[in-house]
Amino acid sequence: MDVEEAACAWVLLHRRLKRRKRRGRRHWIHPVLQDRLTHGMFATLYPSSREHEAKFFNSFRMSVKSFHDLLGLIQEEINIFNQQAVCVSRD
Repeated sequence: MDVEEAACAWVLLHRRLKRRKRRGRRHWIHPVLQDRLTHGMFATLYPSSREHEAKFFNSFRMSVKSFHDLLGLIQEEINIFNQQAVCVSRD
C-alpha cells in the first residue's frame, strides 16, 4: 500500500467515524424495555416477540414451538421468584 492509498483509507475511515458520532441514539431506553422494572423482563419481551418468529428466536434462542414443548416439560417444577433488585433512592 503506497502513501496515496493509505491517505485515502484514512480519510474514509475518519469520515465514517465522524458520521457515526453525529448520528446519536434513537432511544435512551428502548420502548419494549421500558416496562421491564414494573412487569419483568419475560413479561415485557414474550408477548411482543411471540408475534414475530425471528424476534422470538433472537430473544430466547429457540423457536416458539420448542419453547412451548420445553415449557410443557418443566411447567410443574417452575416456582416464581422475583430476583430483580430495585434500587433504593437517597431520599
